[in-house]
Amino acid sequence: MSSTPSGTLQGDFRPCPQCGKRVETNSPYCSGCGFPLGAVSSKGDDKFIGTTLAPGYHILELVGVGGMGRVYRAEQSVLGRTVAVKIVHPYLLADEGSVARFLTEARAASQLNHPNSISVFDFGRTEDGEPYLVMEFLRGKDLAQVIQQDGPLPLPRVVDIIHQVLAALSEAHELGIVHRDLKPENIILQPQRRGGDLVKVVDFGLAKVRADQPTNVTSPGIVCGTPDYMAPEQGRGDEIDGRSDLYAVGVILFQLLTGKLPFEGESPTQVVMMHLSVPAPDPRQVAPRRDIPAAIADVVKRALAKLPSDRFEDAQEFSEALRSAVSAESEMRRMDASERLAPSLSLGEMIDCEACGYSVPLARYCCECAAPLPQSRAENYPLPFIGRREELAFLSARRPVTATIQGARISGEPGAGKTRLLEEFARIATEQGDRVVGVTPDPYGAKVAYSGLATLIRGLLRLPQEGIDPDSFSDASLDVRRGLIEIFSGPQPGDSRSPMDRQHCLSSALRYALASSSKKQCGTPVILLDDLDQMDGASLTAIQDLLNDPPGVAALIVGTHSPDFDPGWSVERTSHRTLGPLDASLTRPATRGLNIPIPSKVLPLYLDQAIRYSLEGATEIPEKLVDVIASRLDLLDADARRVLQGLAILGFASPISTIAELARMDGVDAPIAQLLGRGIIEVASGIASFSHPLWRKVTLATIPIEARRQLHRLALRIEDKRRGPLEVRAAHAYYADEAFQALLLLEKVADRATAIGDAGAEVLALRRGLDLARREISRGEIDDPMRAVLIFSRKLGASLIRAGDYSDADGVLSEALDLAPPASADRAKILGALAHVSYGRRRYEEAQSRLEAALYAARSAHSHEMVETLEDTRRAWST
Repeated sequence: MSSTPSGTLQGDFRPCPQCGKRVETNSPYCSGCGFPLGAVSSKGDDKFIGTTLAPGYHILELVGVGGMGRVYRAEQSVLGRTVAVKIVHPYLLADEGSVARFLTEARAASQLNHPNSISVFDFGRTEDGEPYLVMEFLRGKDLAQVIQQDGPLPLPRVVDIIHQVLAALSEAHELGIVHRDLKPENIILQPQRRGGDLVKVVDFGLAKVRADQPTNVTSPGIVCGTPDYMAPEQGRGDEIDGRSDLYAVGVILFQLLTGKLPFEGESPTQVVMMHLSVPAPDPRQVAPRRDIPAAIADVVKRALAKLPSDRFEDAQEFSEALRSAVSAESEMRRMDASERLAPSLSLGEMIDCEACGYSVPLARYCCECAAPLPQSRAENYPLPFIGRREELAFLSARRPVTATIQGARISGEPGAGKTRLLEEFARIATEQGDRVVGVTPDPYGAKVAYSGLATLIRGLLRLPQEGIDPDSFSDASLDVRRGLIEIFSGPQPGDSRSPMDRQHCLSSALRYALASSSKKQCGTPVILLDDLDQMDGASLTAIQDLLNDPPGVAALIVGTHSPDFDPGWSVERTSHRTLGPLDASLTRPATRGLNIPIPSKVLPLYLDQAIRYSLEGATEIPEKLVDVIASRLDLLDADARRVLQGLAILGFASPISTIAELARMDGVDAPIAQLLGRGIIEVASGIASFSHPLWRKVTLATIPIEARRQLHRLALRIEDKRRGPLEVRAAHAYYADEAFQALLLLEKVADRATAIGDAGAEVLALRRGLDLARREISRGEIDDPMRAVLIFSRKLGASLIRAGDYSDADGVLSEALDLAPPASADRAKILGALAHVSYGRRRYEEAQSRLEAALYAARSAHSHEMVETLEDTRRAWST
């Protein structure tokens, strides 16, 4: 599958969906690759263009039509990432049974998690019931086009391509996934500027969907495979396994070496019969001028054996045999490099191969011995801090000169440089003798209750990480000690205090810590709170209380957050500044000597990532920051990718030992070194962390959906074993689709959030629980999912009422009312909650009507306690 690069049409030109070259809008074909531009539809003749699929994928344009379906370029709304959406042809899925088989195959394909396999991020059905897949957006040409346009490829490039194809198949076959229709059209090559190709194998397993159709090999548009690449057992209709795919690789290898197919006939049936009975020709005889080494020809012969048992046992054995054949062929080493290299390799950077010692072009594999080559020469560096003098002056001006607390907020989109600004200001404040305390969100990224407060108070009082004895603070009030106990030990059993009382104690503990710090230590406290929008609600409320009712001490509190977040800080004591993009003129020294197109205004993180991506061999820099990060991620080898995904599942930061456990790897030193060298992660004291939170967000979004579920399941077991935070275990259970455990944990999270008045955490947990419960109605993996829907709907409705969101509460409760049995306590509770919604919206007649209906349901259910509660409400409303 090949798709268009991101970009917008400008003037009379548009980018070609196939190669990205700017061509005239009215041109029927691309001048760069010959792509039929007339086949790309506009909104006027395609019902999907301009629409948004339910999970939030906005379809922008049609970029291709194939045997399986129509491929669109789309944008994932929540991240702004470019993705490809394939909507399957309706005629391939004529009944519900076919649709179910498609979804089963899609779920299997979404387990694939290898750099050389296309990633399936999501799948489902449109509003009209048409199945779709959401996949990574590829920029490049398929191998069939490359063969047609470039002619016979040099042997080193052939070997490099085949190795990558086999690497993709190796993972797929280990998961029990057989491609069934491997051919050059399903192999995409993405050229690298410094040489070589990044190979992607697409359409895994989906040929089976077409194979379900009633047809045979003589039918037009053959559906059980492509005759030219079909293994004998596949042509006979016998059971197939991974060795059938290896036969197809053998055919492709033969074609790449000779420029011809091993079998050519006048009809598909004739070709299939030749695969069944005619011995494969020797590639050396078919293309004598190509000087194909004998060892390579032997590899082809074994791959094309008629019996699966005579072929390579698996993709790994095939790859090792090819590697041995290349290494054994001394003639290749004596060939002049310029005669052997493909155009894409001859201009590339040279690198010393550690396996054989030769200086070879930088590619995925060595062209001399086929050993894997290191893929990055990017430096691990931070760009110079530029263009933020005004913002630094703004923060310095907020430093208090009297015994008062001042606040400053810095907002900006991801990548604007908020964290870097705090780091620079922290350096300046420290040099001036201030006491700097930095606070970031909890390392799990789960908004663990009290985590922000705990870090802040530890920093102010210089407390150890281990357990804290609140009784050691003899000068503290009872409220302060209660707050400290809750912050560092969690809620205590039997604590019946109201949320307001508990929050008062938490805020008192923070005031005490700041006041004590000011008395006992030198310098003005400077508190730097990064990513406030990712911090837990209890901590945010305590900080807000501190600014609204501060103790009489001098301190500066600086917080960063996204543009659409409001922390509720006192306007009187707080100033705000928005951090925008940098002017391009400031960035020129950093990009000197690099062919990187920089817009007039650029985010610092985009500049940093674009430079690194260019140094890693990029031929084209995407316009969107998230797409640059996703493209860099795509260059990682399989092990580094696994480690990075493990870190993303675990949080923003995690012990390296835990990452290794999740990734199921004995040693991770090499992958960690690769990620560290590319500036993707940072490492300190055995803890690995993302260099920027956006890296985590993009990494999570690029993990295939089923592979992501499996990683969350393993992470859940790890956190259960170590009794990790409740919020963390609940999140893993939710994303792992472990319905029973997730519903229990989410209810506990919601109950704790209710107790401490954290409305945001309460609503989120209940929404997730309701989402899971609804899904269980059709899946049936838990007992009585309808009851779970009613419980979570009622609790969510009550939470929304407390938050004053009456419109949303009405929708949730009304939907639940349709599911509640008549004359039941559940129905009475829901009607009672709906009555409160109407009363809050000042629809008093409607409120009374709903209250009477609730009383009738309660009496019919013989729920006397409920009747008394509703009667009390009626009396209260009548006064």
